[in-house]
Amino acid sequence: MRRTSRLVLLLGVFLAAMTFVVVLFLGGGGGGGTSNVPVATAPVQLPTLEALTDIPLGTVVTTDMLTLKTLPVNVRDANVFGDPSQAIGKTTRTALVAGAQVHSSDFQNRAVPLTVPTGKRAITIAVNQLTGVANLVDTGDTVDLVISLRGDAFPVVQVLNDGSITVVAGINPLSIKMPTLLEDVQIIGVVEQPAPPAPAAANGQPAPSAAPAVDLTVQKLLILAVTPAQAEVLLFARTTGTLDVVLRSPADAGVTVETTGVILKTLVDKYGVLPPEIVQVPIPTPLK
Repeated sequence: MRRTSRLVLLLGVFLAAMTFVVVLFLGGGGGGGTSNVPVATAPVQLPTLEALTDIPLGTVVTTDMLTLKTLPVNVRDANVFGDPSQAIGKTTRTALVAGAQVHSSDFQNRAVPLTVPTGKRAITIAVNQLTGVANLVDTGDTVDLVISLRGDAFPVVQVLNDGSITVVAGINPLSIKMPTLLEDVQIIGVVEQPAPPAPAAANGQPAPSAAPAVDLTVQKLLILAVTPAQAEVLLFARTTGTLDVVLRSPADAGVTVETTGVILKTLVDKYGVLPPEIVQVPIPTPLK
């Protein structure tokens, strides 16, 4: 009886093992244990953007200049666009012929994104923390430009009897003016100067955190959108005097204010600044 029970137990184990093998075989589709999970294959064709017409250098691409085709991957360039939205509105930096594939490298790739408004011109000025509102002005801000011309821009001269001209010393001809032509100017780009390196730690100690300091040598380049006439004024002022920017409120867009400018006489007459007076100092008589 005990021997028979042992044989029945062994037979049951054998049948269970056989059942497991059959299930594995059927689950694998009879393919020697291979899975039915679909294997992803690389596409043999991809959408490819091409120029429908010749596109000259410096052209803003529109929909009617492009066509989308499906090409084999072996004839498709590596950096070609596959959708018209990737190229529409961009400016070409190389000429494209009809039928050419449109690449990402065919378009402007400025380090600073820049869009010049219609009818305006882009020109750059340099400011620092003193002349540029602590360097806090940024793209999209509108500013007024204050131009201070150095004294040598307005030399005071005297014509002598013999017809010669001499510069009169001791007169301050400094002039400061905020011309109406240079009000409400928008900043369309900013180029930052790299920040100075942080102070190094000494003797393995952490570097002390220094308070922000005023460094007039740290400059920021402001790219301004101006009219052609404003560009001429700005270029002359940039080479002749000092430019400061004055930040405007966004609510003042389009608002201009006529100013009279300031010279030394204005400060004395209108603002009560006291002019210097000559002080006579007695000269001591030398001892004999």
